[in-house]
Amino acid sequence: MSVLQNMTAIKMLQLKAFKFQLNNPFKWANGWYSPLYCDDRKILSYPKIRDFVRIELARTIAEMYPDADVIAGVATNAIAHGVLVAEQLGLPFVYVHPTPKDHGLENQIEGELRPRQSVVIVENQVNVGSNCLKVAKALKDSSCKVLGVVTIFDYGFASTYKKLEKEGIDLIALTDLETVLHHAENMGVIDGEDSKAIHAWQRKPSKWTK
Repeated sequence: MSVLQNMTAIKMLQLKAFKFQLNNPFKWANGWYSPLYCDDRKILSYPKIRDFVRIELARTIAEMYPDADVIAGVATNAIAHGVLVAEQLGLPFVYVHPTPKDHGLENQIEGELRPRQSVVIVENQVNVGSNCLKVAKALKDSSCKVLGVVTIFDYGFASTYKKLEKEGIDLIALTDLETVLHHAENMGVIDGEDSKAIHAWQRKPSKWTK
């Protein structure tokens, strides 16, 4: 656990951005059940923490992907953070829908994007990785190079890493589930048994039941 991972986890826990409900789990769109929910949207309501996230996402991109030409936010939840990061770095911004719209111009990529540009994708959180993969494909289909994905929170699913690695996509997160659970237990938000149960869920999320 790095200093940045620890700081981000603690700040998000202080915001109560994580809800833990092992006996009344949250249902995801793909049908899986999760014992926790990451409400990272709360970050936008707190200027000091919003600034922290903006600066750290931008710093990470500047250090790891100095050749980035464009920042792409995953619609819709990462649009706000993507705009803030692009502004911090002085780079153009686009946002990308996981699938093309079925109305208007029927765009999948919103904004001005030119072939052969190098793009960094900004996400708010990564779980199964399907949206990242769809957005990366749309960018590649537009003849752009995807340098990587930078996210605020990563659930740390091994299956997600394999899918991203197969497509040649790097993933960098400000913090991850392991770090959050460590500090949640230290802060008394969850106990040791809860932490063990959530780790078990993380290893086999598709098989987990409450």
